[in-house]
Amino acid sequence: MTTMDDIRKLKKQIFLYGSLVALVCELISFFILGWDLGFLTGLLAGLATAIVNFNILAFTLDRMLKSGNQGTSALGFFVRMTLYCVVFYFAITRSYAAGAACLIGFLTLKVPMYYFYAIKPKFNTERKIRPEVQAMYEEEDKKAEDEYYGREE
Repeated sequence: MTTMDDIRKLKKQIFLYGSLVALVCELISFFILGWDLGFLTGLLAGLATAIVNFNILAFTLDRMLKSGNQGTSALGFFVRMTLYCVVFYFAITRSYAAGAACLIGFLTLKVPMYYFYAIKPKFNTERKIRPEVQAMYEEEDKKAEDEYYGREE
């Protein structure tokens, strides 16, 4: 079972690698656009917004799971989307390069998430599934297979 320390460690890794992705994007833009303060500002604003929204998402999901109130998740979604829109609006009004950089900044955390969940095999192979969840998945697979082949119980 995953502990809170494991989750915090994973979040720190995602934030660190997301920051490195943003740095690489800034270096690439330096060769394409030259020095553009608007691009750097938009990229940093997008990265900061992505980090804040990731923390809001984690907080609202934790609250929803503890209380069972689905409204918490909906409220968190509304707050996160509003924050994305406001930051993007201010970036695009500065310049188109800042707006594009802001969008890139929003996506910088996605790269390490895809790396940890889809590419990095050690992370995926060491994950444990609770026995009752595994049994539920196996039962669903058996039902789907029975339906596909027309078997009756």
